[in-house]
Amino acid sequence: MKQKRSERGLREKRGRKNEERSKKKMAAAGGASSGGESGKGSERGENIKTAVQLKGVSKRFGYFFALKSVSLSVKVGEFVALLGPNGAGKTTLIKIIATQMKPTAGTVKIFGENAFQNSSKTAELRREIGLVAHESFLYDELTVRENLAFYAKLFSLNKARERFCGSYESCEGCGSSWEETLSELVEFLNLGRWLDVKAKHLSYGLRKRADIARALIHRPSLVLLDEPFGGLDESSRELLAEYFKCFKGKTLILSSHSYEWAKRVCERGILLERGEVKQEICL
Repeated sequence: MKQKRSERGLREKRGRKNEERSKKKMAAAGGASSGGESGKGSERGENIKTAVQLKGVSKRFGYFFALKSVSLSVKVGEFVALLGPNGAGKTTLIKIIATQMKPTAGTVKIFGENAFQNSSKTAELRREIGLVAHESFLYDELTVRENLAFYAKLFSLNKARERFCGSYESCEGCGSSWEETLSELVEFLNLGRWLDVKAKHLSYGLRKRADIARALIHRPSLVLLDEPFGGLDESSRELLAEYFKCFKGKTLILSSHSYEWAKRVCERGILLERGEVKQEICL
């Protein structure tokens, strides 16, 4: 009798182990079939709640501190404005979050990962970031179309991934949809007639729009905009403000010295003064 019970217990134990192995195989197969990047994004969406976290971040240039022990946190899907006068440290902070500049002290985490742990990790995180800086990243001698094609190739995008499928939810009034193509993005930014014009011949406003298209071509999860409204006319500012509102599921951080325009896009503001966080405000 005892022997039968013992044998039954062993069979049940083996059955549970086999069931566990089967579940693991199914999970692995599911992850592989969904594609490495999309699976990673899904896992991130479920498990990571903080897109950007800075603790005690300082940046020194010689004897001058551009940032002094800055600590802040930005949730996934949140729209945050970095506010303050010229020289407050906004651009330096944007560059550090974009991993374009290493802090003198402190830690920077992007989606829970240490941004400056090693070069391979930094490179991996950069694929999740879209940056529009003061300076343009477009090549003067290339047309807008050629620039966008170059950056698409740089991020190893194939024809399917050149679409913005899955990047934006429907936005009433914008025409954005899950099936929106790159050509539709260019159309919304009013770049259609300028696609075959060299970047060096574009006006400041047109070049800014082309840079935004360039920054979004790889479907980044984190969008960083350094003074996106600066130097633009009223109609261009209106167009960009409406466009930024259509970002769903993405995290957006923009810097601006204009409270009014930041308020049009963001829900929270972080006020910087002389490299320090002075206060946080609701916009």
